[in-house]
Amino acid sequence: MREFIITPPFNDFEGFERVMRSYGEQIAAVISEPCQGNCAAINPQDGFLQLIRKKTEEYGCVFILDEVKTGFRIANGGAQEYYRLKPDLVTYAKALGNGYPIAAFGGKREIMSIIGHGVAQGGTYTNNKPGVAGAYATLSLLKSKPILKTIEQRGQRLMDGLKEIFEENDIPAVFTGYPAMFSFSLGVESVTCQRDWQESDRGLYLKLVEKAIEKGVMPDHDAREPWFLCYSHSDADIAETLNVYAEIVKEVKR
Repeated sequence: MREFIITPPFNDFEGFERVMRSYGEQIAAVISEPCQGNCAAINPQDGFLQLIRKKTEEYGCVFILDEVKTGFRIANGGAQEYYRLKPDLVTYAKALGNGYPIAAFGGKREIMSIIGHGVAQGGTYTNNKPGVAGAYATLSLLKSKPILKTIEQRGQRLMDGLKEIFEENDIPAVFTGYPAMFSFSLGVESVTCQRDWQESDRGLYLKLVEKAIEKGVMPDHDAREPWFLCYSHSDADIAETLNVYAEIVKEVKR
């Protein structure tokens, strides 16, 4: 498949424009996450997603926004609402069913209308009743309760507390992502792409994770994955996590 796929770096404005100038007439679709979800949730720089939208419209390409991680986490309308984007197609999973097996995609009428008319779509969990019921309940609760706002507030408190802990211990830390799904890279001054993240001190990150797990706090064990917060995480959970990290950062520094 390599000869059919071009993979420009995330947040590389010039690189993306160069690819579109060279191959734009041949490109069927541009697929992008709003942030690099499998790389510490690296945020898009101002205007990057808008550039993708502009160039795909200019060259007649389909813009597919991968909201598997951001959908129904960073806003009720996902990254489309958060960044005021209008992609041609969008994909969802994970948070849509709050743990139940379900995924979905949607898009503009002119694209969606061909499904079942020359284009087949199917899947193992297609029309899976428990998954659909889980998604319906999840979306209903998101609409009726301040769930994402509450998660955002608690996530921001956790991020701010961790920043303070690293600053007190003279450990450079760059936070990326959103309060509901964030990560941090240690030992670097900025992170705008995967190359920056690869230069970070992932060894120290993983040492802290191991010690945190030993003390009953379990962030994602993989330095690539962001920390995902949910509505069940209480203020007490945030406080406990900060207390544990304040302790283990000092231990590691010794």
